[in-house]
Amino acid sequence: MKKLEDLFKSALRDQELPYNEGAWNQMSKKLDARSGGASGNLNWILGAAGVLVVAVGTLLYFNSNNGSNIQENKEKSIASLETKSIENTNSNDIDSDELISENQVQEDNATENSNNEVKVKTKITSKETNPEEVVQIIECCDEKVVRLIPPVYRETTLVEVSEEINTAKEEVLTYNILIDKCLNDEFVYSNENNKSIWINTPSNRLIEIPGLSLFRETLQSKGIYHVGALNEAQEFVSKQSFTVFEAKSSQLLVEDHLNYENGLPQLVANSYSEGDNTWYVNDEAVSSNRKENSFNLFKKGTYNIGLSTKDHKGCTSVSNVTFNVEEDYNLLAVNAFTPSSLDTRNRFFIPFALTQRGTPFHMIVIDPADGAILFETSTADQPWDGIDRNTGKMVDENKSYVWKVILDQPESNEKPEYLGTVVRL
Repeated sequence: MKKLEDLFKSALRDQELPYNEGAWNQMSKKLDARSGGASGNLNWILGAAGVLVVAVGTLLYFNSNNGSNIQENKEKSIASLETKSIENTNSNDIDSDELISENQVQEDNATENSNNEVKVKTKITSKETNPEEVVQIIECCDEKVVRLIPPVYRETTLVEVSEEINTAKEEVLTYNILIDKCLNDEFVYSNENNKSIWINTPSNRLIEIPGLSLFRETLQSKGIYHVGALNEAQEFVSKQSFTVFEAKSSQLLVEDHLNYENGLPQLVANSYSEGDNTWYVNDEAVSSNRKENSFNLFKKGTYNIGLSTKDHKGCTSVSNVTFNVEEDYNLLAVNAFTPSSLDTRNRFFIPFALTQRGTPFHMIVIDPADGAILFETSTADQPWDGIDRNTGKMVDENKSYVWKVILDQPESNEKPEYLGTVVRL
């Protein structure tokens, strides 16, 4: 009730009505005529009631206008905020993730005490994947108005940042398994890569091996060889290496004459090198792993005696000696004998080699005049004494006779038959 009275007072405090002189004079006469008694009191009561009705009507009129103005101001404020929110959303100059705008609307009514303050806070999130609805709270008078503002979708343009990506993977080079080599060996390398690889020699000479190619070269320098590639600065980078060793020279000593001590035309040779030896005669291997070796040279001619020695590093050295044989081997047979000589070595005929070799044989002596066999033996201790077995007499002097020996077990590279002539002196 107190509030209602205060409201009436506030409404009527500054209210004025237009002055009508005729009306006031007429009212004054009526009041003067009814100034006494109960009727006069009634008139005063009615007049007061009329004034009260006018005042209440006036108050209600002004309150209605005031409420309409407040509601209109609220709607204008909300519209203004929505417009600003849309403008801010479409602006390309927004750099922060959140935009907070505050608008304070202050309304002045006809009365000084009816001032209301409207405060609006809005929050727009522009980088949310799922946009949320914005809640707008309007504080006005004695109650709060909650209004849901639909989200404003920003049209964005995706800028694709193109980066040039090298899709070609860097080729990983593969290398062959390398082993140490010896001087003058042939080096063979197969490059299975698409890119070139390089060899760096002990003298720092770079040799290119193109991709998908086969490389061959004789190793003429001893030392360390490196295999690798070139980096971006075109500098050689070693990935593998192998060593080239120089073999120790083999030492070969060969006698200067043939040795017939065992009845064979032997050439004796000796090695003074450490390692595994392989012996050659005219490039044909004849024996191995011997420090001393002998070779039977049956035919006339020049012979190449070779020695190949492999050291502990696997390197091989070769030595060669040339030897000359002046005549063919013929069982060391003499070309004449004297049956009447006091020297027993000259009294009988048989090839000397047969007495030394101990090899089985068969020998015959033939008369070249008629082809008759004058003598025949298969043992070295039964030489021919010059007697013709057909007649039992000594053959004629100063005449040549043909002898023939057939070996049952000839030596390697030896012929099985020997022929010759002998003169009986």
